[in-house]
Amino acid sequence: MSAGGQSQAMFFRARAARQAGDVGLRRTLQKARPLFVGKRAKGIAGLAADGLGFGALRTACADIRRRVVDDLDVWLEIFEERARATGAEVLWARDGAEIRRHVLDIAARHGVTKAVKSKSMLSEEAGLNEALADAGIRPVETDLGEYIVQLAGEAPSHIIAPAVHKTIHEVEALFAAEHGRPLQARSSADIPAMAREAREVLRQHFLSADMGISGANFLIAETGSAALVTNEGNGRMVTTLPSVHVVITGIEKIVPTLEDFASLMRLLPRSATGQTISNYVSLLTGTRGAGDGEGPEKTVFILVDNGRAALAGSDFADMLRCIRCGACMNHCPVYFSLGGHAYGWVYPGPMGSVLTPLYTGIENALDLPHASTGCNQCGVVCPVEIPLPALMHRLREVQVERRLRPLAERLGLGAWGWLARRPTLYRLVVRLAARYLRWLADDSGRIRVFGLAPGWSAGRDLVPPSGPTFLERYAARKKD
Repeated sequence: MSAGGQSQAMFFRARAARQAGDVGLRRTLQKARPLFVGKRAKGIAGLAADGLGFGALRTACADIRRRVVDDLDVWLEIFEERARATGAEVLWARDGAEIRRHVLDIAARHGVTKAVKSKSMLSEEAGLNEALADAGIRPVETDLGEYIVQLAGEAPSHIIAPAVHKTIHEVEALFAAEHGRPLQARSSADIPAMAREAREVLRQHFLSADMGISGANFLIAETGSAALVTNEGNGRMVTTLPSVHVVITGIEKIVPTLEDFASLMRLLPRSATGQTISNYVSLLTGTRGAGDGEGPEKTVFILVDNGRAALAGSDFADMLRCIRCGACMNHCPVYFSLGGHAYGWVYPGPMGSVLTPLYTGIENALDLPHASTGCNQCGVVCPVEIPLPALMHRLREVQVERRLRPLAERLGLGAWGWLARRPTLYRLVVRLAARYLRWLADDSGRIRVFGLAPGWSAGRDLVPPSGPTFLERYAARKKD
């Protein structure tokens, strides 16, 4: 991981305040959310029509992922053996720095001057594009969303829709500047033409690149293959046209068999985009053989730890089941109020609120486990049963245990705990507090400024208690 990633994650509150105040961004995000939610709902409903129950299939997929996590070292050894038997090279990387070293070494050995890239979150973790450019190698993102944010000099805002935060007018300005043409007025009717324009530009990069770099949705131990799931043809171009193909993926992406992969594919596209199956599902095995019409002459798998091995057997091992579908952020009210850049690192939304503290250091992302309403929409839609709210809660406990929270907060929680253990005194204080809050309210019945905890009223009006406390109401009812 990069130090930049750590420092950016530290400033969630400042970023969140800035993003929340961007009316245009919020409008763009709110337009996108119903599409994600509606398409997933339709896709999941289709399971019943096929005679499959979402609950049973979800449990089966979670069990597949648990089986891998419980014996991760065994499945990795099997994958390494099978992949090497197909002619692929298998390398291991402890962190982002080692990813960069491996890729630059491969590029130097093969005289690479241009690398085309399919979507890879691990390359984002490693800051690979910057390293390639510094070495004189041009990196070209070929996923349309990734291409857009690369032109903008930004990180992806979403793991499956990297440019979801961009308006059509912003994309038009980027294309006009990059493609050397006059700026045009654009509407949604022009989207196919703009996609075609990007396709024509990217085609020249596919044909002239020396190296293709991709991630992998899954690694299949049984066959030593990488499974790549995309909705754009760029994935196949990246993995078959250049003479060198480098797959960079996390060690947790293993699945035991092709049958297990098929089970997971029943839920991955439905959870991500609502599709029954993605447009392109590629199983990439080995190198080009004699008589093959396509495929790389050199295939290299870089299997990355970068904090993952430490999760195995820990309180947070459930996160290793994640299949990167994006459903958690698609249903998260916090994400769609702020956008992905507020989270400060590669993974936004509920998954990022857990993964970023774990991968970059909890002391570098103190606010992210608190970036939640606790509504559990993320936990309900997760296709592999990851209890995201519970994991965020556990991270909060770790912060308290390690005394990482601000002193005033720790003193306040300690005082509340002391008071809660004394019921009679607690009831008295609650009654007095309720009356004090009602006294603070103005003529409209709202608290505009709450001096004891200004954060509560800095961005919204605080509604005071409407009447007697619950215990007072209960006591009065007993008398009646």
